[in-house]
Amino acid sequence: MASKKTKKTPTFMGIKDNSQVKEIGSMVRDLRNPNWYIEVKLDPAQDKEKFGLSQLGLIPRRRVLNVTHAGASKVAGYEKGLKINSTSTWSHCRIADCPIVNIRRQGDRQQWCFSFKAGDTQFFLPQIELARALFFHSAYLNRLALNPNGLDEEFDVQMGENPNRAEIHILPSSSLPMLVRGNPSQRRILAWLLLNKEVRNSFQSIAQYQLTEGEIRNGRRYWPFRFDPPPLEKVKMKVRGQYVKESELFFVYEIHSLTNLSSQIPREIEFIDPKFTEQKTGKKGNSIERRRSDGPPEINDDEMPTTDAEEYVLDVPEVELEFSEPAYTTRKSSDGRRRSGTSKGQSEEGLDDSTNSQTDVSTDEPTVRGEIPAGVPDGIDDQSDDSHLFTRKFEAFIAMSNLLEIKGCRIVAEELIPLPALKGHSKHRLPDGNPRYLLYRVFRYKNQNYALVEVDTVGSEARLSTLLLKQPSGKYDWHPKLSTMGWSLVKTSLRWPTNKRLEKDFPAGFRRVPHQQNIQSRLGRKDTATLSHWMGRLYSALADLHTTQLL
Repeated sequence: MASKKTKKTPTFMGIKDNSQVKEIGSMVRDLRNPNWYIEVKLDPAQDKEKFGLSQLGLIPRRRVLNVTHAGASKVAGYEKGLKINSTSTWSHCRIADCPIVNIRRQGDRQQWCFSFKAGDTQFFLPQIELARALFFHSAYLNRLALNPNGLDEEFDVQMGENPNRAEIHILPSSSLPMLVRGNPSQRRILAWLLLNKEVRNSFQSIAQYQLTEGEIRNGRRYWPFRFDPPPLEKVKMKVRGQYVKESELFFVYEIHSLTNLSSQIPREIEFIDPKFTEQKTGKKGNSIERRRSDGPPEINDDEMPTTDAEEYVLDVPEVELEFSEPAYTTRKSSDGRRRSGTSKGQSEEGLDDSTNSQTDVSTDEPTVRGEIPAGVPDGIDDQSDDSHLFTRKFEAFIAMSNLLEIKGCRIVAEELIPLPALKGHSKHRLPDGNPRYLLYRVFRYKNQNYALVEVDTVGSEARLSTLLLKQPSGKYDWHPKLSTMGWSLVKTSLRWPTNKRLEKDFPAGFRRVPHQQNIQSRLGRKDTATLSHWMGRLYSALADLHTTQLL
């Protein structure tokens, strides 16, 4: 099953326009049905008083749904930042224990909160809101959270002898959405959940509390949500809510960001995925026709999604998550071999449009009995500074260019630039979903600046040469020109601009230096003969370019 992207915020079937989430109550399940719901009161009041648990990530307190005009979309509450020393000092209490009068009188006053002090302010944070920001990013994770053995039934985690590497085997029976499988940010958070013992314990405490504290009444099981938070030491949080400045009290409506998260997991994590296929350049396979959409997708609670349709990636307000030590995740097929082509429904091209009219989607997990497409929220904004993780793709290139110093060259600047995402094109990504980068290094040779430009072509039949460019003028900003070149690379499926274009952009001169057949990105420092030969060929091109321009 593939993923279709839509840039339109989804609406909710069965509720009035511009409805605000006023209260979030208990989780509830009919004893004859495995599906959980969450009690919700909207303003204005209406008949719909519960949402599917799969929609929990989309409905924090005071969020306005089915927005029809700009004024209604204004985010409610006072924004405040805080720093968490440790959650070990937090106490569990009920919303009714919050001294703010209108808050403690609400209908959801028996729901669980965390109470803690940060600075001079006493915060009351609904426990379900912290879990929403940390864990509840899809129907899939929501379901696993309520299953005591959910993680073990979906994944096999294997730690090798190297403490900085781990393998996560996605079991064949796993229903992990394609969005998560192919999205490096989503994979990073999933790896954090699976490999960080304290975070995993926090996630699994949800099911334990449900089993011990849920109550059965009138053929239904009710449970006021509760869990144990992970330590979150030194984490910075940005929240919105009701702030009473006179008494320094703050009730949190919504968490907007959690930054400086410490992952404490191996630096390199490989997801072994039986559903992973790679598509060769120029092979369209069974790609999906792009069609225009007249309206945003509408979330339909009354229908289940089917396994026979593509996932719709829903554009929803995001929670910003940022790791201080981000892990690098990759993805490969379970037999370790590269596979070309795609089977029906396996194309993973991002699509920006949906169908010819407003499309019904369900945020539940797909089943063979479903009737409409699945809608998977893309509600994570990963702000982790991880560009350094991708320099490993250029280790041989960097080692080779460092050898130019023996020829009188001096490296003066370098930058790693991600290739841009363009509608209808996919080469900005590697086959495993990670971003594809361009690296350039500026060096000075005989009072003249030059740039070497290299592109990661892993997963592509294209074998780009190294581009040697002479700086056109004394004061020159390489970034905008090479960023523009990145757009060209994506549009032309990883081909350098034509000679005519390069002559226009770099009138001082350029050279294309083909790679040797035995060059690999991870050549070690001991491969001195190969690196020296590569450097010698490049230096010959440099000397030729320099001499030509002097004539």
